[in-house]
Amino acid sequence: MSDPDPNTEAHRIAAQAGPEDQPASPEMEAAWETWSKQVKRVDQRGMELLRAAFEAGWSAGASAGVSQIGRIGGQRGGASRAKILSPERRQEIAKKAAQARWKDKS
Repeated sequence: MSDPDPNTEAHRIAAQAGPEDQPASPEMEAAWETWSKQVKRVDQRGMELLRAAFEAGWSAGASAGVSQIGRIGGQRGGASRAKILSPERRQEIAKKAAQARWKDKS
């Protein structure tokens, strides 16, 4: 049997545990407060949708299967990108990253 689609899995988790079913964990609430402060120019409905997606992702993150799918995709994506970039372009990206990393430390 193939791995479940992450979107289908997130929908299933969100449908199972709505806000009225059980209160959010303190860890999730703290993470939401931190993350949501970065969101700008979103109306109330947009924030409700973002909150639902955040909660579904938080619940799905507890599932090892879903996190493995994301990890595999990330590993494949990096290798594929490295193959298509020229050595000069990879060097430009590396220099820019190093400058950003060390900008405040010099």
